[in-house]
Amino acid sequence: MLPQPARRKPSAAERARTLLEFASSAVLDIRGADLAARPGLPPQVRCTLRPDGAVAVLVGRESALHRITALARGPLTAELECVDVAPVALPHRIRGRLHAQGLLTRSPGETPPVGGGVLLRLDIDHLALDDLWGDECCLDPADLAAAAPDPVAAEEARLLQHLAAAHADQLLLLGTRALTRPDTPPLRAEHLHEVRPVALDRHGLRVRLLTTDPATALDARFDFPHPVTHPDDLPEAMHRLFAHTTTAVRPD
Repeated sequence: MLPQPARRKPSAAERARTLLEFASSAVLDIRGADLAARPGLPPQVRCTLRPDGAVAVLVGRESALHRITALARGPLTAELECVDVAPVALPHRIRGRLHAQGLLTRSPGETPPVGGGVLLRLDIDHLALDDLWGDECCLDPADLAAAAPDPVAAEEARLLQHLAAAHADQLLLLGTRALTRPDTPPLRAEHLHEVRPVALDRHGLRVRLLTTDPATALDARFDFPHPVTHPDDLPEAMHRLFAHTTTAVRPD
């Protein structure tokens, strides 16, 4: 990937919370329970963070996870893995993994969200993140509880899909601009085949440069002039980013 100046980036705790709540998939495994031997896919769950820092896990009422926790006489050691996948087609689509380990218990008396199911509680004692920004092997659960998810995460998939479908030429200009950076590995502009959007957050846009060599794919990051605080601010931020790029690569 292209090395990028460390100007602004989401904190590890913010990235972890965003991945937790907006993951493409989340799987919960209870240590010692032979969930893998049962037919079908691993149990998919939905997660959100409670105010006290524990993870609220929504499982199906008929699921093996519910049955096991209902019969347990105490907390169970459990592992949660959340995977983030880019919402557009491109090489290496997995953008991040979050691994949490802790004690799983029932949450009696709590009302599950609309759609039914049963809420379980995972008190985290180990948290690790591996994403496009790098590896964070031991995050503090207290930092996770204090962080907020990225404010544009709920709109990210729709906006990236729109960029990929309707703004291929402007994305290619972004890629061409990335090749002019002094920290960019040697790559001739004529070898740049396509540029695809990879990730979007309140600080900026990440794109992936696809070359004529299928084995070579590089990432470039473009910061907004100012962090975005609401999805409604994204159109103006993107317009300014693309306008600046067009000016920067225009011939003299």
